[in-house]
Amino acid sequence: MISLDLRQLEYFVALADTGTISSAASRIGIAQPSLSEALARLEHQLDVQLVLRGARGTQLTEAGAVLAKYGREILKNIDATLEKVRHEGGDARGLVAIGLPQGIASVLTVPLAETVQVELPLVKLRISEGGAGHLLEWLASGKIDFAILYYGFDNTDFDVQPLLEEELFLVSAVDNWPPADKRTGLGQSIEFKDLKEIPLVLPSPLQCPLVDQLARSNSIQLDIKVEMESLQQTALMVSRASAYTIMSHAAAIDYVATQQLLLVPIVNPGIRVTAHIVRKRNRSVTRASLSVQRLIPVILKEMITRHGLNARLVD
Repeated sequence: MISLDLRQLEYFVALADTGTISSAASRIGIAQPSLSEALARLEHQLDVQLVLRGARGTQLTEAGAVLAKYGREILKNIDATLEKVRHEGGDARGLVAIGLPQGIASVLTVPLAETVQVELPLVKLRISEGGAGHLLEWLASGKIDFAILYYGFDNTDFDVQPLLEEELFLVSAVDNWPPADKRTGLGQSIEFKDLKEIPLVLPSPLQCPLVDQLARSNSIQLDIKVEMESLQQTALMVSRASAYTIMSHAAAIDYVATQQLLLVPIVNPGIRVTAHIVRKRNRSVTRASLSVQRLIPVILKEMITRHGLNARLVD
């Protein structure tokens, strides 16, 4: 019976993933000659050629592709088993890194950090804000455990769980729109087709494709004066009555609460977006990250109630 060292398997999977001896050696932290020697021993043990070596790197043979495929599954299962054994019956502990879009971050970051500090004292929380492109890049590279995303992901590479549905509003300076309805606190509504008459400051279509897609499908050319990714600077520009923007209640919450900005409902059609919790597929889920994830809908539900957010949790 062939005896296979798990370290050999880890080395080979690293080589299969990176495609070169140098990159694999750097990834796993060993010298290139040591990795080459380990690969040669593995091929000798199995009595089969696993890779073809060339000037531009390595290429898997059919046998190598089979070993890489099942090797990844074996290593993943071992990691998951060890993680479960390590934390079974114990407290959640360790670093949890998450990525948030700016809108949800406005209502979630501080309450989540404070709740984790009290309820999960052995967990260190790292929260990063970014656009969809950055969040996906961080997920793919393993920089973060999970992210909250509205769009941009595909279900081939990521596990996706719907979290929150939000309405998007036209956002105006308070003195740059007809007075708000005293009952609802919202400004007089605007039809989607009439947005073409409004000077807008918006994120790029790459960061916020839904509005752009709706405009195209309704044959509307939006008057986008400035593309801006910073939520804070966008809100400042709108509060100075220099333009309008489109965002969720959560994104504008502090400015609406201090009566710097006014929410204007968009109708015919309205715009609703769904936020999802997104994890990289085939990455093991730690007890700590799952514990943090479970706190998020609880906190959002409280924020919806406390601040009257125009949003609902997705069951």
